[in-house]
Amino acid sequence: MITKALTFLTDFLNHELKISFGLDINPVVASSLINPDGSITDNIENKIVISVINMEHETYAKSQQNYKNDGNTYGKIAPAIHLNLYLLISANYSSNNYLEAFKILSEVISTLQANPYFTTQENPTMESPLNKLTLEIFNIPITELSHIWSGIGAKYVPSIVYKMRMISIQENKIKKEIPAIKGLGRKLKPMQN
Repeated sequence: MITKALTFLTDFLNHELKISFGLDINPVVASSLINPDGSITDNIENKIVISVINMEHETYAKSQQNYKNDGNTYGKIAPAIHLNLYLLISANYSSNNYLEAFKILSEVISTLQANPYFTTQENPTMESPLNKLTLEIFNIPITELSHIWSGIGAKYVPSIVYKMRMISIQENKIKKEIPAIKGLGRKLKPMQN
């Protein structure tokens, strides 16, 4: 589900930015800025980079559908896990393109301001089981932002953090099978007066 959400957002922003700026190439990628070995990730120069910097379990939403019906039996399944993703959207442009970085990042912010939520009805390219995503700017104090960039191991580039709600993950494996109730098995006699 996380991959589908990131792919959807990346594709949506690529489409919008290509139209806004008349680009032939995709200006947005979902990627880390730094590889685990500390080297710079390939193919992110002069791009908008979407990176997941945190995942949070959404405890407010509780799944009510813990049973799966196949017609004859019911199966108990584990409740869905709902996640919020914290996305760092970075304008990874060289110093020669510093103002271009702000131009593109501003357009991303403007696009997400105009489209703060996505549903499958309005966006048929959103893959199942995704049905709704919302994005909101998540303000981070400058000291915490500094810690994030230090933890990533990269030099600061113009960026903004968004909170993406809500990715639901549900494995439909039946944990316990429960037979359906078919009836009492006896015929009732009509009442006599």
